[in-house]
Amino acid sequence: MSDPRERIGLVAGTGSLAVEFASRARERGCEVVVVALSASDLDSLSDIATSSAHFSPLQPKKIMAFFHSEGVRRVGFAGKVEKNLLFQGLKFDFEALRFMYRVKNLADITIMDEVLEFVGKNNLEVIPQTEFLDHLLAPEGQFGKFPIPAGEEGEVRYAFQMAREIARLDIGQTLVAKKGAVVAVEAMEGTDETIRRGCALAGTGAVVCKVARPDQDARYDIPTVGPATLKVVKEGGASILVVEAGATFLIDKEALIKDADAAGIALAGWRSEEEK
Repeated sequence: MSDPRERIGLVAGTGSLAVEFASRARERGCEVVVVALSASDLDSLSDIATSSAHFSPLQPKKIMAFFHSEGVRRVGFAGKVEKNLLFQGLKFDFEALRFMYRVKNLADITIMDEVLEFVGKNNLEVIPQTEFLDHLLAPEGQFGKFPIPAGEEGEVRYAFQMAREIARLDIGQTLVAKKGAVVAVEAMEGTDETIRRGCALAGTGAVVCKVARPDQDARYDIPTVGPATLKVVKEGGASILVVEAGATFLIDKEALIKDADAAGIALAGWRSEEEK
């Protein structure tokens, strides 16, 4: 648990999750030292942070040095980091080059396990995202005014089962299904592009499902759904959006539910049969 007088670090990716993490920590009396991984994200965090700086994710040595200079002993990760940075012609510092040499593959789990090991070797403890963001975890059941139609529960159950399987294999965490068939599976393109592709193939009435990995590490990359995701679901003509209850963050929940209701989309938290 956090000490109200503690100075914690935050490695901030894009999106509102990093802002929420920093705001929540500050509300609890912590001082927050932020490293923004893009210059555009620094602006939204500088007013919340006690101290802040921008470094590329390919400059881990500078990031660690900054945290140490600020007296940080624990650090959290929040926000999205595009993995395609690793495939672009950007300049790596020496530690990043060593990282790329050591890593066995570029699967999300492999990369983050190496990152966490690197942080630990630099005498920093990684904070679980749920320490400050547990209020965002999706509950089980219907969120808005539209329930999952009784005739569609089997479809949702199938989509959830298949999504859990691709997550177990570390392929992705989002899946689009229709009429008992998997239409699209998330890979490196991310959630939004998967939904667009799946809905374009399925037509109207598809089920979109987002889950966590079975062994999801609470220190990073807990799946998130918010109004931006709902907008893509709506534009694609999907009729149901299901997330894994207790394992998915709902961003800006009130706006998310309002948008789902306005679009006539059933929005719900779901658990596997063995967890019920």
